[in-house]
Amino acid sequence: MRDDKQNSKSALHETLIHDTAILFAGTIVLLLLLLAGSALASPPSRVDLYCHRTANQDVPENTLASLDQAALLGCDAVELDIRRTLDGTLVLNHDGFLERLTDGIGEVEQTYYADLQLRDFGAWMSPRFAGLHIATFEDALRLARKRHIQLMLDIKTPGLVPEVLTAVRAENMLDQVRWPPDSDEVKRLIPKANIGTGESWVSFNVTGDEVARLHAAGKRVIASFSANGHELDLPAMQSAVRAGVDGIDVDYPRLGADAVGRPVEQRLAQLIRQANSGPAANRTQAILTLARYSGFYLTPHFSCWLSNSDDHVSRAAAIALVTSRPQPDLAVFTTALTSPNPSARANAAWALGELRAPTSTLIPLLHDSDPHVLAETLLALSRMPGNVPAQPLLDLLTHAEISVRGPASLALAAHHRGIAARAIEIQLNSEVKLARVHYNRWAAQGKPKLAQSEIDIIVGYYRCQMKMVQALALLRDPIATRALEAEAFRPDLDFSQMNGVVAAFQLWDRVAADSSPALAALSSAESVTANHAEWTLLHAGPAVLPAIRTALPNATPATRQRLIRILAFSADPAALPILKSLEQTDPIDRDLIAWAMDKIDTLQPQVTPDPITARIPGPTSRK
Repeated sequence: MRDDKQNSKSALHETLIHDTAILFAGTIVLLLLLLAGSALASPPSRVDLYCHRTANQDVPENTLASLDQAALLGCDAVELDIRRTLDGTLVLNHDGFLERLTDGIGEVEQTYYADLQLRDFGAWMSPRFAGLHIATFEDALRLARKRHIQLMLDIKTPGLVPEVLTAVRAENMLDQVRWPPDSDEVKRLIPKANIGTGESWVSFNVTGDEVARLHAAGKRVIASFSANGHELDLPAMQSAVRAGVDGIDVDYPRLGADAVGRPVEQRLAQLIRQANSGPAANRTQAILTLARYSGFYLTPHFSCWLSNSDDHVSRAAAIALVTSRPQPDLAVFTTALTSPNPSARANAAWALGELRAPTSTLIPLLHDSDPHVLAETLLALSRMPGNVPAQPLLDLLTHAEISVRGPASLALAAHHRGIAARAIEIQLNSEVKLARVHYNRWAAQGKPKLAQSEIDIIVGYYRCQMKMVQALALLRDPIATRALEAEAFRPDLDFSQMNGVVAAFQLWDRVAADSSPALAALSSAESVTANHAEWTLLHAGPAVLPAIRTALPNATPATRQRLIRILAFSADPAALPILKSLEQTDPIDRDLIAWAMDKIDTLQPQVTPDPITARIPGPTSRK
């Protein structure tokens, strides 16, 4: 009886163990199934954001600015379109036609790149983007490498794959581009090309079950929200992400960033915090990065930072306000213009000048006590429309601080052309004399190593004089031209000699009116002066060539050689008879003359009849 009872207990124990094991196993299986289902329904750890045709809804498509905007908005891969110009440059363009995207007409493939560079590729979208230029594929590759984004290539011009491949290899970007999946040329020339073989692109309304099946087949799943009527469908984007897709392709990256869980606003908030405090270098970097975002109203932040006591932070904010699109209301500068901080006033003045604000906004600063504020104000006024009283500018032209005098000359030239040339000429001569005093003292001492304080004085004169030469260049009257000639052909070798280099350049388009000063300088004993004159006459164009030919027979040997070189480099055919005559009478320069005649002959146009127009019969008279 005891044995039976014991056996009964043992059997019951075994049954309990068996049932418990089954229950435990079932529980484990159920949990695994639930976890697997949960994994299939949940999104990957990071959902990629693909951008169609750069950030085309925020910044003009296929421009570098639009590619940069896509990167800023968090895109991992950006599609762009490639075409080849008539002369073989790879550029970004979708349509092929110029009518929609530029201020021109025609076709990209039938237009030279130099022609396309002259076209405006931004104003078609909005005046705020006026001035954008066509982007080359080479530049796009470099920007993508810098921004760490992948490029998806849509090659529009047939037969272009070899050239595109060469460019990609040259920029070491093979690992960062995706090639067109339907291109036989790509498959033939680049067998291992990344064409997205492991991806499956699906509709916007993809379900979790569909995603799970594709994942089971080893595919990455990309949901498209481009050109299907759901471009702005944020709920559908979020639904696709919840369904477990690996990426979404969008025309509106700002919405896409929200859907994949990386809102742009979070990045902006992070940059704003960085700009508010910390080392100046980090703050300015954050401000200048914020300035690149398009379509976000950040003006109040920039306006606040403009008044910051750190000059670098304030200047970065000024740059941000100047480059903001659309341009800010001028009222945002009011606080900075009256700030006790000189850097804020100076940077606000600079910004208003860049924005071409009315001069009335800066007239009060002409009486500022800070030299830097005065200098930036004067420079800004030289760019601004409106009236500026003459007397304050004349007073500032002789200001005690040398950093003020140069900008004052520019403002005077811009607003009072009638009196500017003579006033600037007198002051420039004074600056040159003062600089020469320092040079002569230094030379008399045997030209020792200069102390930093002495260098600062010399550099101050140099910077001042550069602005005065630029101011004279703004004026086209005879007094200004005479002053430029005096600087260009001045024989003195001192701390002001760079004036001559810049002034001589400015004479290129003036000397034809009266070439006698330049021709006289050509005979200078100072080689620097003669060199300035020679190069000026060479760049003056055909209008000066008759005077040069006239001067040639009676010139001194040294001057004659310079004249011959000018005629040769100008490819002047009218000089050939004179040169042939001189070849017989001037044995010393015979080789030079032969070289000149050969150069002239080389560049003479060869008239070849046009095969089409040659077949067109001329008009015939009726009998």
